[in-house]
Amino acid sequence: MAIEGITAGHARLRGFTLLNISRLTVMSFAALALPAAAQVPSLPDLTGIVTDRATAIALGKALFWDQQAGSAGVACAGCHFHAGADTRLKNQLSPGFNDITKGPNGDSTFGSTRSDTGTVPAGYMPSGVPAGSNYVLTNGDFPLHHLVDETNRNSAIVTTTNDRISSQGMFDQAFKGVLPLGLNDICGPASGLIFHAGAFPTRQVEPRNTPSVINAAFSHRQFWDGRANNLFNGVGPFGMRDILGDPNKRLIVLDANSKPQLGYLQLPDASLASQAVAPPVSAKEMSCNGRKFRDVGRKLLTTVPLLQQTVAPDDSVLGPYAAKNGHGLSLQYLYASLIAKAFDKKYWSAPGLYDIVNGQLVKSTKGYTQMETNFSMFWGIAIMLYESTLISTQSEYDTLIASGDLVVVGAGNVNFDCEASPNVDPLLAKGCKIFNRFPPFPGVPPAPDGVNGVGCALCHGGPVFTEVAKPAGAPFTPFLAPVPDVRNVLDIRDLGFANIGIRPAFSDPMLGGKDDYGNPLSYGRQYRSGNILDPFLQSAIADGQSIDPGIASGTVTKLEVDGASKIPGLRNVALTPPYFSWGGYSSLRQVMKLYNRGLSRRDITYAGDPNALGSTCVTGDDSGSGPDGNQPWPVTTSDCGTNATGLAQPLGLLDCDANGQVTCDPTKDDLSALVRFMTSLTDPRVQCDQAPFDHPSLTVLTGANPTDKNHDGKADDLTFVFPAVGASGYSASSGYCIPNAGDLFAPGMQARSGGAKSP
Repeated sequence: MAIEGITAGHARLRGFTLLNISRLTVMSFAALALPAAAQVPSLPDLTGIVTDRATAIALGKALFWDQQAGSAGVACAGCHFHAGADTRLKNQLSPGFNDITKGPNGDSTFGSTRSDTGTVPAGYMPSGVPAGSNYVLTNGDFPLHHLVDETNRNSAIVTTTNDRISSQGMFDQAFKGVLPLGLNDICGPASGLIFHAGAFPTRQVEPRNTPSVINAAFSHRQFWDGRANNLFNGVGPFGMRDILGDPNKRLIVLDANSKPQLGYLQLPDASLASQAVAPPVSAKEMSCNGRKFRDVGRKLLTTVPLLQQTVAPDDSVLGPYAAKNGHGLSLQYLYASLIAKAFDKKYWSAPGLYDIVNGQLVKSTKGYTQMETNFSMFWGIAIMLYESTLISTQSEYDTLIASGDLVVVGAGNVNFDCEASPNVDPLLAKGCKIFNRFPPFPGVPPAPDGVNGVGCALCHGGPVFTEVAKPAGAPFTPFLAPVPDVRNVLDIRDLGFANIGIRPAFSDPMLGGKDDYGNPLSYGRQYRSGNILDPFLQSAIADGQSIDPGIASGTVTKLEVDGASKIPGLRNVALTPPYFSWGGYSSLRQVMKLYNRGLSRRDITYAGDPNALGSTCVTGDDSGSGPDGNQPWPVTTSDCGTNATGLAQPLGLLDCDANGQVTCDPTKDDLSALVRFMTSLTDPRVQCDQAPFDHPSLTVLTGANPTDKNHDGKADDLTFVFPAVGASGYSASSGYCIPNAGDLFAPGMQARSGGAKSP
């Protein structure tokens, strides 16, 4: 909820007029009511590719939940089983793999990296115990960035770290081959160099927190760093970058004469598919290192879908396909059969075995079938179609909007505002006002009821409460038109991504990173370099409508790229702690405290600040990568500048338990009001897994024991079987409905991974 400067270009993107006020230009809204329900966004035209959409959705749901897809029992759902996200506590700590100051492989050590007070030794957790792999998170470990005075972002640091809270996945092993019937892959010995339980290797943990897949269909790009391209090529996550960078990244397609040829797709608005093809071949998430997607295809085409799991007979999608004994799908619905029904035969019917060598298609007795070779395409499109059904539209907020008891309007020609009837919980109504109203900028009159806003809706607006959403038929441009950074310097910011200064940019460049071919992920850096890689950006430049004149004229001098991450949607946010891409905050209240103090940027000149780490900077802050936002680390100028967007300044909200002390009447607490508004965005169907959020059973990994009872050279997994549920969802008495608490340690929040059930 950091506040940004707003310009005419930004307003043009959203169709509003403007009123200039002081250093800012502020939107005006003519009695505008925001849409509450999120409609299904645009998907690519699949004519000639998908022949049976319903079957493709069923295929996608089976693939998403099937544990056999991983090299060692990990499904996509293994990290997205809790309102589409992950709340596990054991073996969820990852070192700072993306910290560019630690060398090409980042940091491999755990725990505190700094304590001004000397109270938390290096390598320890905030709770005062040693950090390490297979660690069990406790309430005392949050926030990971802990200050002496939580209300002052420049207060002395009790402890901070480049560690992340993320999701456990795959052992560190080399791939050797697949086995039939969905058995674990043949892989080399596991390394326990970084991740281990006692003397035995355990599962690795990803370097960023797991975002929810629910409502992800609205995102133009996927992942925190946007690397899952808007254009799906059928073979990888990087769009045309894959095609231009690797001649072997190709599909096999039958031409009009039924002759196999190499080809690829160019499907716009298909970032879900681009994202879906990354985890199955990731050596940390689902795969032994070196496994190819064609190997995934070979494995799954020789087994029964969901063989090791149960499927409810009333599953909203898979029920008609389920085996009568409840285990997996019926034999007539093997993956090959589903693919043949769902996809045009030109993608799967060629006889023989093939390899792709140096960009050439060759027949090979040791090769792969066309269906195996193209499995990445089937996987990506099918999961895209399934995930596009996971749209939450039935929250308390939606109900209040539909009834007219809550109306979001433009007030006084300068403000978003909320109008609430007496039927609305007063705390929710107050939170809605704080969320939507502008802060008391110079020239903005104070609110007559004394409730000041903080402008959260400037970044978290629209039907899914995020800037990155792209509703059906709506224009989408590559940049938020130039906005002032905290030094009032205009910058380029990729629409939907922002650096709000939570963590130093060098601890994870995020959008400022590169793809597998060394190209920048960001549209802004592409535009600045003149090396335009993405067709979407090429098209936007060509039509002349989507690039603000300020960028082209050179009046924009700053790139807000390094450290910028995707702005997440807020629907169901109370169900998905911990928060932010680094998972460093365990509750919504901690998040509100963070915003209230103006985030966590620290002046690089702060006494003894080691964040300079070899840089020659004496001014700027640790979000900066030089005066133009475009210097390699370590920055060698005297000014690190800032990459923090907008007005990342203290908000002045009433916090009645600041630093653990009761300082005011809790009934007047502004942070409680904001949290209450956030909880109103929860869809009860998501809480209890009612259709379309129902699913097969899932074996959830919950860390490891420091033993090796089966003598496989790896620590023994701890697991919990999360039961299948049909369209009606879990009953309240089951204990599996997620508490709408916005707190990782709320009672029942760990029920889906074997913890105590909801009361």
